[in-house]
Amino acid sequence: MIDFEGVKQKANLLDLVGGLKKVASTGGGEYAGSCPFCGGIDRFRVQTGQNIWLCRHCTGGVWRDVTDFVARRDNKSLAEAAYSLGADRDQKRDFRFTATPSFTGGCKTKLDQVQKRGCKTAYSPPGQEWQQKATEAVKICKANLHSDENVKALNYLHRRGLKDKTIERFGLGYSPGFEYDGLWIPHGVTIPAAINGVLWYVKVRTNKSNPKYTLVKGSKPAALYNGDDLLKTKSCLIVEGEFNCMVAWQETQLIDDVVSIASMGAAGNRPDLATWGPYFITKDLILALFDDDQAGDNGAVTLHQTLGDLVKFTALPPSKDMNDYLLAGGDVLSWLANELNFHKDSWEVNFAEQSTKGA
Repeated sequence: MIDFEGVKQKANLLDLVGGLKKVASTGGGEYAGSCPFCGGIDRFRVQTGQNIWLCRHCTGGVWRDVTDFVARRDNKSLAEAAYSLGADRDQKRDFRFTATPSFTGGCKTKLDQVQKRGCKTAYSPPGQEWQQKATEAVKICKANLHSDENVKALNYLHRRGLKDKTIERFGLGYSPGFEYDGLWIPHGVTIPAAINGVLWYVKVRTNKSNPKYTLVKGSKPAALYNGDDLLKTKSCLIVEGEFNCMVAWQETQLIDDVVSIASMGAAGNRPDLATWGPYFITKDLILALFDDDQAGDNGAVTLHQTLGDLVKFTALPPSKDMNDYLLAGGDVLSWLANELNFHKDSWEVNFAEQSTKGA
């Protein structure tokens, strides 16, 4: 595990940038100057107290740390930037591969390489009997959600920023806590994960703080939530958690032919290449947005170690996650467009053209 906090304390951001002038005493001293990335005059800021920086264009005014600066400057992943700033490479890791996979060729070639590297049997969905029972239970839960007596559950989803179209698109439902043909569906909002016509898991958002989420027994949760969408585009955004995925999908439909959204469900879930490799091998950019905590950091690094240098880490303005950002009034579409344009400047025209899509 990389000690990102330790790296931030070692490297002095002001020394790395250079040529800035002090403009305020806030944040332990704030410095301004031209942005080393976009060249914009007086839009770049560094606060020495917290060793952070922003650019009103490149980061949309969002403060970021020294590791992110080096990653952007040198076109490296966050992990590689941390190593270049002195992170210990000998710390223990629990990754499937000891080195970043380097795949070549088409889909079949890559999957063959996975097998040659000694991967275990591909991660597989629950059995047919479970899927039949769970599918029927999910239908019952969908009907429950829109019944008069369960209006509180639907209101909860609306309060989380989800629109009716999104709720329907992702098949959300409500369980009062019931048994269907021997399969127990816990009380709460049901979140089914179906990929390529196969139901992999049913997660339940409970009305408790511990646990917030539980799974219907027999679920296989290390699945690529909304994975079917990844087959449509050359670029994708991988987020942590189903609600973040639904929000990002909902708010970025104007550019859904440019970027797709998916999630591994939880930060600790790793994409099994033998199963999910075909969903990633056509990508030329994989943005990774995980929660701002240790689990999120670990999940992001694991994704990079598994999928390689096409994974680029990104961050939101001060918010715990995508859902919080939306509820705080954040413009998810503009944020994602800005992130994509940072890596793919040629797409700026495409985004301008997309502004009339669906009008």
